[in-house]
Amino acid sequence: MKNFTITLISLFAIFTLQLNAQICDPPCTPDVACIEEDNPGEVCPLELPTASVGEFYDETVTVIPPAEYVGLPVIYQIRIDDVQGLPEGLTWCKSQEFFVVTEPYTRYCCQLSGTPTTVGEYQLTLVITPYLNAFGTPIPQSQVTDDTSLVVIVLPPAPVADFTANPTTTTAGTPITFTDNSTNNPTSWIWSFAGGIPATSTDQNPTVTYAVEGVYDVSLVVANDGGSDEITKSGYITIDNGTSINESIYQKVKIYPNPASQQITIEADELISVSILDILGKVVLSLDANSTKEVIDISGLGKANYFVKITTTEGEITKSIAIK
Repeated sequence: MKNFTITLISLFAIFTLQLNAQICDPPCTPDVACIEEDNPGEVCPLELPTASVGEFYDETVTVIPPAEYVGLPVIYQIRIDDVQGLPEGLTWCKSQEFFVVTEPYTRYCCQLSGTPTTVGEYQLTLVITPYLNAFGTPIPQSQVTDDTSLVVIVLPPAPVADFTANPTTTTAGTPITFTDNSTNNPTSWIWSFAGGIPATSTDQNPTVTYAVEGVYDVSLVVANDGGSDEITKSGYITIDNGTSINESIYQKVKIYPNPASQQITIEADELISVSILDILGKVVLSLDANSTKEVIDISGLGKANYFVKITTTEGEITKSIAIK
């Protein structure tokens, strides 16, 4: 059988099956799009979909048997006896006991299924018995191993973002420590602190200060090889310098739509000014206001996350928006 490289992103501890694996029930269905191009043999697809730890995986592998092996004359049929090196949690079955070589070729299939338990990469080896045709009688030959091997890779589960801060209410200039509480072992962190210094961080547990009174959003994006997740805690940080800033101002200010693309509307009692800042804290748009409702054209801004700093007669808050 020709060399095949099949990438299956999933993980399993080594597991050896008995000879003559069970026939699939319900039967698997070969992929009619699998084409024999080079002879001998074909396996489809060359790359299997990604699998993750703790998530059920179920994938069909289509097999077109080769007409010959190195050192053997034309063969009549093959039997897949074993798949060695399967990670724990993954099993296999086949469409029928024998894969007969036909002209035109016939497609057969094996099914890989199960729930992987461990991150890693594994090389699989097929154990195959070829059969010769002796006047219409199949004659088994010595077992051979197909070291083309399926490459089995299991990714970790994607993280679930979460965090806390201490303190969440304080005065300007006081250091605030943010603690990542995300699950499933993230390997990267992108923090966004509306109005904070710094405005962003890639540390796992950053320390941030705020220079201006207000109520601020905080966002965190975490990722690992298995994926990413994002969380935004609205009005999470309150900076009060002793002027009795009223946290209810956060509830009184409305920004919509969010996400937005062409314009946003801001509603609040006695608006004074509005500024839009990028994630680095640079002001990209600002305007004075003396009304309770402002419609702002944002069509000139790029697609990204921004902070909107809103000043009213009651105080100042900063909220996050996304421009799509």
